[in-house]
Amino acid sequence: MKSRLRRAGELPFVSRASYWLPDLVLESAWLEHAPFAFWLTAALRPRSVVELGVHRGFSYFAFCQAVRRLRLDTRCFAIDHWVGDAHAGFYGADVYRDVCRHNRRYAGFSRLIRTDFTDAGSMFADGAIDLLHIDGCHTYEAVRRDFENWLPKMSERGVVLLHDTAEYRNDFGVYLLWDELRERYPHFEFAHGHGLGIVGIGADLPQSVRGLFATSADAAAAHAIRTSYQHLAALSAACRPVTCQHSRCRPGASKLSWRATRRAARGA
Repeated sequence: MKSRLRRAGELPFVSRASYWLPDLVLESAWLEHAPFAFWLTAALRPRSVVELGVHRGFSYFAFCQAVRRLRLDTRCFAIDHWVGDAHAGFYGADVYRDVCRHNRRYAGFSRLIRTDFTDAGSMFADGAIDLLHIDGCHTYEAVRRDFENWLPKMSERGVVLLHDTAEYRNDFGVYLLWDELRERYPHFEFAHGHGLGIVGIGADLPQSVRGLFATSADAAAAHAIRTSYQHLAALSAACRPVTCQHSRCRPGASKLSWRATRRAARGA
């Protein structure tokens, strides 16, 4: 691992997909994780993506963007009641209307499911989900319930994302569940962007994803990966969020920005 990291110009677990810019930029605490979402989608090539807790949809549509750009045969499902909660705040029907409008560009493979997380579980067969993003209510009891209820739905290639693993204020409790899961599953964590934890549930994960988890035991390798994505996160966050509008980034900006973002990720 260390010998690979020493190669000039090499970025561990960073691909061309990591340098894409989001097509749709919305106000979101998840904004800094779009580069990793793009990499993970390309590495895992999931057959199904499920997000619990969608709000305005930034993270969900980042996954959808990657699915479409990679031309994957993937089905995506966004699950929320779209009324808000104590952590995200409560909001009106306009948020759901905006999500519906944004979803039209991905209507061929994306479905919005407006219901409770528990009720939605009955719509999925056991072992059917390759990528699950849990970002609903953030109390320990709620996030643990979501994880345990959806665990049987995960496939042999299953990966679970948990947002806000680095939030310790008020009654946020994702970090407590994360401390438990990291003892049981292969894992990796980013501390920036409020924290993002990744756990490998399945026994048949792609080699690149297994390699990412293996770096958790190598402090130098893990630091290199986190530093690269922190630089990329700054670029993603520089795309100013807009409310109920498409990204202000010009069409094709992702392609044009390849050299600039690559230099930024190296800290140049």
